[in-house]
Amino acid sequence: MQQYEAYPFVLNEGKTHYHFQSIGKRGVFEKAIEFSPLNDYIYNLALLDFDPVTGEFVDDTITDNGDMREVLATVLKITLHFLSRNPYRSIVISGNSDSRTRLYQIAIARLFPDMREFLLIKGLKNEQWFDFEPNGSFESFLIARKLLD
Repeated sequence: MQQYEAYPFVLNEGKTHYHFQSIGKRGVFEKAIEFSPLNDYIYNLALLDFDPVTGEFVDDTITDNGDMREVLATVLKITLHFLSRNPYRSIVISGNSDSRTRLYQIAIARLFPDMREFLLIKGLKNEQWFDFEPNGSFESFLIARKLLD
């Protein structure tokens, strides 16, 4: 993912969403990353698309805009930004389908060697958290900053 350029992003005024645009073969799409608290320390990451019909951001669309790598690079950059602003928080990432979860796993596996020095990455399997393994098969992922003692 490091070799792909992340899109520019902005944090909205309410500090609830990071907004960016996907620019690809099908046009320009408004996207957002939302971090929702699951408890005081763990936040869920949702990748959202703007639905012009409802005027809301939703997580159940597939834009197929040909820029998946750039979008994933942007998700990574936003995740790192969020964790730098919130060093004692963790992020859970789960796909809303098996194929999307697999896509996230592939993306995490590609960046894992570069990130293991400063990020803790776990994978959920059968209701237990394990150290992330690139060839594992996980249901969700937990990402946090490694903090110095």
